[in-house]
This record gives sequence, structure tokens and C-alpha cells, in this order.
Amino acid sequence: MTASVRSGRGPTLIGDALTTIATRFGLAVLIFSTDVVLAHLLGPAAKGRFAALVVGWGMDSALGVVAGRDARSARAGFANAVIWSAVVGGFSVVLSGWLYGLPTDTRPHGPLASVVPNLSAAQFAYAALAIPGELFFSIGLFALLGRRRIAAYSIVRLMRRLLLLIGVVGAALVASLSLDVALIVNLATLVLTALLIWWSARRDGVAGLRPSAELLREELRFGGRAILGTVAERLQFRADSFIVNAVDGVRATGIYSVTSGLAETLWYVPNALGTVMFSRAVDPKADAGRIAAVLTRTTIAVALVTAVPAFALGPRLVRLVYGSAFSDAGVALRLILPGIVAYSVVAVLSRYIVGRGRPGVGTLVLLAGLALNIVANLILVPRFGINGAAASSSISYGLTAIVTLAVFRHLSGRGIVETLVIQPRDLRALRSMLVASLARLQGRRTGPIGLRGGETAAEIVIAEREPGEEP
Repeated sequence: MTASVRSGRGPTLIGDALTTIATRFGLAVLIFSTDVVLAHLLGPAAKGRFAALVVGWGMDSALGVVAGRDARSARAGFANAVIWSAVVGGFSVVLSGWLYGLPTDTRPHGPLASVVPNLSAAQFAYAALAIPGELFFSIGLFALLGRRRIAAYSIVRLMRRLLLLIGVVGAALVASLSLDVALIVNLATLVLTALLIWWSARRDGVAGLRPSAELLREELRFGGRAILGTVAERLQFRADSFIVNAVDGVRATGIYSVTSGLAETLWYVPNALGTVMFSRAVDPKADAGRIAAVLTRTTIAVALVTAVPAFALGPRLVRLVYGSAFSDAGVALRLILPGIVAYSVVAVLSRYIVGRGRPGVGTLVLLAGLALNIVANLILVPRFGINGAAASSSISYGLTAIVTLAVFRHLSGRGIVETLVIQPRDLRALRSMLVASLARLQGRRTGPIGLRGGETAAEIVIAEREPGEEP
């Protein structure tokens, strides 16, 4: 690797992108494996009750922004995360237990007991005790992301699921697995991953225990503007399913879940690149606008390459894998795919907007998308069923992408074509990178391919600079 790559700017853009993409697919495999194991060992009823709450208030993205400033701010922000997880998480445990009717020697009769009636007192206690751990896990990860420790961030996420899978399988081999045991295994997994986050932060020199009240107020203001956007985005992804269930019932919802599940697999790469984008956007020294443009046009190209065969083969694939009873899901898949491709823009650029300290703007964009999604579903689902839901999602995703792109252009000054259209230099860089990688595997190096300064295109992109720019 040339000196231009080792420019003291930390991990490379391409390296971080490949690491995060690989982690996304690995995480998907682990999640699927864990769900299968829990489904077989616990049964459908107990598996459905295997859940936990998170009370974050947007502190995760706020910590990422703070950690990206400097090591001192990162240490204070990390200490705030520890205190917040302990105090707010502990309060949530006590409050939820009281609302459930704990402690008690009989069946709980609190207000929450009617909401989640199928949990025993012990099971609810185990789930409630997980809240501080889930809180620290979600917030602490963003400290690593803000410090551009993508590898550590990715490893911790994988280890969380891997440890849970090992614990569940191990418990089943030693004795029969029950919901109580699964919840205890989840608690142990949270403790281990919290220690892993602490160790990773300490290695980076940002594991502090001296909180800052002033910084905490700033984080809470930031988080208060960001949390509504996070909720709106999640609801936009699921509002169609809720409305389909209310209008057409559970059978249609089951079929539509196949549509949305298959479509959302196309977001693995965009979401991975969005994670990398956030790690760059919080860095005041990074040319985040240019990086966002590169990542956005790359993710659009990847989304199109994967969406075209999905559009052509989707209905046949659905019938082959799920059976003829789910054939309607294939038709709906074709209707939702344009929106899936369009929302790839949001996956990257929304992280840029939040990372550059504009969470309120991002929230307004996502709320507008949610509002359109609900209105469109209420109009189209009664008339067209799941096809109307798929079309509604495509419409709302497309509008959200257009507004997000307009906000990005205003904040960064980057053009529409530069942001959306893959450039010839991108293809040359990819080709050069692949050639260089193959050469290194064979124990030799390739020479430059005629660019300025004797650098290959891949090395320029890896160094996060454009051709001809001085380091």
C-alpha cells in the first residue's frame, strides 16, 4: 500500500465499506440461524415473547457525532452513555416492573400484564433487566462508529448474535431450552458484549467515566430531534403491513411479509454504506459531501444491478421457494422494487444529514415520508390489497428520496448527476482495485495505470481523494 493510502486518516473508505457489507451478510446469517433455533426449541408462542425494550432517546447518533470531534469529547460522551444506560435503564427496569405488578407471589395484575399476558413474573423480570444492556449496546456502538472504528463496530455486532446463538444451542444441549433460559442467555450475552464495547473503546482511548453535564444537555437536544425521525422511518417501513392487516386480515399480511422481506434484502449494501457514511459525516475534517456523493452513486448502481434480476425473476422465485399460495407476493414485489431502489439514496444521505448535525431536518423529511405512506396506503390498500400497499411504499420511498436529495444538495453543494450517476473514474478505480487485489494474492504488485503522480485509481479512491487532488 502506498504512502497515499497510509495518510494518517485512519481506516480506508473502501476497506470500511467492504468490512461493513460483509458484516451485514454475516449478521443476517446469524440472525436467521438464531431465529430458526429459537423457533424449533421454543415453539411459536414462546419465540413471539422473546423481546426487549430500548429507551434510547436518540443518544446513539448524538454520541456518534460527539465522538467524531476529538478524543476528549468522545471520553466525556462515552461516560455520559454509561451513566445514561445505568440511570435511565435502571429506572425503566423499576418502572416496567411496577407497571407489570412486580414483585408478587401470584400472577401479576399490573397494567402491563394485560398488554403482555403470556409472560410469567420471572420471565418479565429477565426481559426488563435486559433494558440497560440493550441501551448501552445500542448507544456504545456509536462511540466506535464516531471514532471510525468500523471493524470493531462490526465485530461487536457479530459477536452479539454469535454469542447468543452459541448460548442457546449450548443450553439446549445441556438441558431442555425454555423461555426463561433463553432470556437468561440473552442477559449474559449483553454483559459480554458490553464488556467488549468497553474494551474496544479503551483501546481507542475513549473509555471514560467522567461525565459532562453540558455535553449531556447537548446530546439530549440532538437526540430529541433525531429520535422522531428514527421512529418515523421504522413506521414507514411497517405502516403498510399494519394497514394490510387491518383491512385484509392476517392471510394477506403473511403474504405481504414475504414481499417486504425479499425487497428489504436489497438494502443490505445501502445500509452498510450508510453506516460508513455516518462515520465520515461526524468527522469535521472529512470532505463528507464528496464521500456522500461517491457512496450514493455506488449504492444506486448496486441497487439497480440487484433490482433488475429481482424484478424479472421475483414472481417465479416466490412460487418456487414459498409455494403457489404466496404467488401474489411476487407481483407485489415488482411494484415495491422502484421504491426500494430509490430509498437507497436515503440510506446513505440521511446519515450524512444527521452526522453533519442537522437531525431536525432529517426528522422532518422522514415524517413527511411517513405521512404520505399512511395516506397512500389508506387510499390504495382497500382497493388493491397488497399490490396497493407495495405501490404506496414505492411512492413514499420515492418522495422521501427526492426530498433527502434536495436537502443534501443544499447542505453540500454537490450536484444531482454527481450524486446519482456512476462515473467512469469509479469503474476505473474498481477495476484497478480488483487487479491490485489479485496481484497481491499472487505475491506481486501492479504498476500504475497512467494517472497523475504515479498512483493507481484504486489508491486514489481508497485514500478518499479525487484524481489529481493533492494529499
